[in-house]
Amino acid sequence: MLELEPGLAASLRKIERRVLADVPLRTGSRRAIWVTIVVLAVASVTAWATSDADGVRTVLGEVAVGLGVAGAVMSTVAVTLRRFGWCVLAGAISGIAVPLTVLGYWSTQTGLRVTSIGFLVAALCHAVLVGNWVQCARPPEGVHR
Repeated sequence: MLELEPGLAASLRKIERRVLADVPLRTGSRRAIWVTIVVLAVASVTAWATSDADGVRTVLGEVAVGLGVAGAVMSTVAVTLRRFGWCVLAGAISGIAVPLTVLGYWSTQTGLRVTSIGFLVAALCHAVLVGNWVQCARPPEGVHR
């Protein structure tokens, strides 16, 4: 077995971890993610602005808006850095946000009798982001197992 100098071995392990953490996003996916981030941000602001009745909001509606902002911010970080951990975190936030955003829509519509289409658009955006972030777990094109 080949013995490496400890400093060289540590450097090689560091390079290996960095390379393995890189996420190759296809150009079409990057464009779709950027467009979805913008639409999600607008939908979240719209949902927040149109989901109150005389200054009263539902808790689920506020959670949905918060998840919309968090999903847009984390997806921006993930698509910019293209690192595995950030992509997984962005996907997890959007994955959790899909049902909670639908519940936010339901709670504002039934509890306050206010309909905000922003929630439904945000839920669709979260679903698109989840679909794009799932590809981070797939091997790059041309790599066969």
